[in-house]
Amino acid sequence: MVATHFDSQDCSRRFLIRPNRSLSWSEMVRFYLGMLGVSFGIAIAFALKGAWLVLPFAGLEMLALGIALYMVARRGSDWQMISIREDEVAVVEHSSKHEYRQTFQRAWAKVELERAMIRGYPSKLVIRSHGRSLELGGCLNEADKKYLARELNAAIRANP
Repeated sequence: MVATHFDSQDCSRRFLIRPNRSLSWSEMVRFYLGMLGVSFGIAIAFALKGAWLVLPFAGLEMLALGIALYMVARRGSDWQMISIREDEVAVVEHSSKHEYRQTFQRAWAKVELERAMIRGYPSKLVIRSHGRSLELGGCLNEADKKYLARELNAAIRANP
């Protein structure tokens, strides 16, 4: 998902890139609790019929689901912010582990959409300047990457 914002006070343009999230954290917790109830309800019913071995497998299954949902929720909170100001392009990359900031001189910054070497793989959107490069929008689909590349190039080339 790409959200754009123009700040008329300092004439800067911002692009916020986030992964699409179908569930918020509270909705994910409710989904997990519902799955726990259904799974353990069925497992307890089988255990009462004598198939007690179903209980530990239901527990392992729900543990695996909980870990997977937690990892998806953490990854869904990552974002990138690209700010285009008068003389610089700043990229702030935030994840659950770190926050990274890199700046590029606006006059030399170049945004490119690189095709993948292997057919069927996603393309890479990168910004380059003075031998440094940074991938942008790794969570975006092809259409969003093309849109972002067009918008970034237009914003960088526009007169400040």
